[in-house]
Amino acid sequence: MSPLKSRHWDTVAATLDALREYDLAPVPELFHVWFVFFADDNPDIVRSIELARQQGTAIDEKQLLDLYYRYILHRHTTDFLRQGMESFADVIENSEQSIASVSSELGIYHKVLEEADAVLRRDGKPSDLLTAVSRHTRKVQKTVSTLAEQLDSYHQQIAHLQSELQKAQEQSLTDGLTRVSNRLHFEQILTDLCHAVDEGEDSEPFCLMMIDLDQFKQVNDRYGHRVGDEILVLIAGILKTNIKGRDTVSRYGGDEFAVLLPQTTLDEALFLAEDLGNRVRAREIRAKSSGMSFGSMTISIGIAEYQRYETSSSIVDRADSALYRAKQGGRDQYSIALPYEGEPETVAP
Repeated sequence: MSPLKSRHWDTVAATLDALREYDLAPVPELFHVWFVFFADDNPDIVRSIELARQQGTAIDEKQLLDLYYRYILHRHTTDFLRQGMESFADVIENSEQSIASVSSELGIYHKVLEEADAVLRRDGKPSDLLTAVSRHTRKVQKTVSTLAEQLDSYHQQIAHLQSELQKAQEQSLTDGLTRVSNRLHFEQILTDLCHAVDEGEDSEPFCLMMIDLDQFKQVNDRYGHRVGDEILVLIAGILKTNIKGRDTVSRYGGDEFAVLLPQTTLDEALFLAEDLGNRVRAREIRAKSSGMSFGSMTISIGIAEYQRYETSSSIVDRADSALYRAKQGGRDQYSIALPYEGEPETVAP
C-alpha cells in the first residue's frame, strides 16, 4: 500500500474511533469534521476541537455541526460558486469573441456594399461588383450560421451552469437527512427578519420556536441511530406540514429544530405550539423496514417573540432557555420567554 493510501486509512480509523468515543452517529457531516481534524486540513476545526479536548468539555453533535456549517459546507459552496462563475466568464468571453468576429465580417460587408453603391452610381457597370457582393454575402452567411451554432452551444452551457448553481444553493441550505432548512439557512433568514424589524421595513412581529424531541437519546441507545434518523425525518415532516406560508422549519442540530414564524404574534405562536405538540404526540411511530411500532414521541418547545434591536443570538438564547425550562418542568410542554425580568410562564399543552 502506498504511503498516501496508508495515511488516508489511518485517518479514517481515527475518525471512526472518535465517533465511537463520543457516542456520535457516523453520519456524513460528523464524519467529515473528524476526518478534516485528523487530516489536519483546516486550522479552525483543529483549533476548536483541540481546545475542547484540552478543557475536557464534551464534543457533541451540535458543536460538530456548527464546525461543519461554518468551515466545511460554506467553503465548499463558495468554491463551487467560484468555479461556476469562472466557467460562466469563459462562456461570456467566447461569446464576445464570436460576436467580434461577426462584427468584423459585417463591417467588411458593409464597406463592400458602400463601394458597390458608389460605383453603380458613377458608371453603372454592375457585373464585377455584384460578383464581389455575392462572394462576401456567402462569407457573411457562413459566419452568421457558425455564430448561431456557437451561441446555441453557449446558451446550453449557461442553462446547465444555472441549473447546477441552483442545485448547489439548495443543497447548501438544506439538511441532508430531514430535507428541511439547515442551520446556515436558519441564521440567514433570522438575520433578515431582525434587520427588517429593526429598520422599520416590517412592522409585523415575528416569533421563534426552539423544539427538542423528548428522551431522544434513549431511543437512539435502545433502537439504534437508523431508527433515530427515521424519527427525525418523521418529526421534521410533521412540523413542515403544519406551518404556513413564510414560516420556516430548520434542523438546528441533533434532535433540535427551530421554527421561524414571520408576521406571527406570541399568542399565535402559542396556539401553534400546542397544536404541534398534540400532533406529534398523536402520531404512532413505525419503522419503515419492519413496520415495528415504537409508540409515540413528545416534544418540548421554547417560544420567544423578537424585540426591536434585540440581536439574533439573543432571541435564540431566550428561546433556548425557555426550551430548557420546558424540559426541566417535565417535558411535553412549551415555555414562554418573556421579554422582561421574571420567570417565564410554563404551560402544558
